[in-house]
Amino acid sequence: MMNQLHQQSLYQKSDWVKGKSVHDELIHGYVESVNNYLGTIKIFVLECDNPETVGKVIETFQNRISQLEEQDFEQDESYLLNLIEVALITKDKEWFMELSAQLKELRHESKEVVPC
Repeated sequence: MMNQLHQQSLYQKSDWVKGKSVHDELIHGYVESVNNYLGTIKIFVLECDNPETVGKVIETFQNRISQLEEQDFEQDESYLLNLIEVALITKDKEWFMELSAQLKELRHESKEVVPC
């Protein structure tokens, strides 16, 4: 019989997740690494109700988080802004330029829509 702490995780590196930290902070970010042995997960935090946690990697228990539903992220301005922030933090100039172009196109398209 497999111990609960040794079960295979549902999460993989780069999955988008939301949930609570071990300090009960609401968090939103992406998976940095998974420790199936301890049942923990490290998350790069992009949004949090504690501003000091934003931009940091925190570790919490896998049962305290859930995977975000897939959606058309390219059409979501806040998603692109978060990715641009990650590109700046990681100093990935090529990715930053690509994301900035997507954001510019998205903003251009939204200006073309005329409200009723």
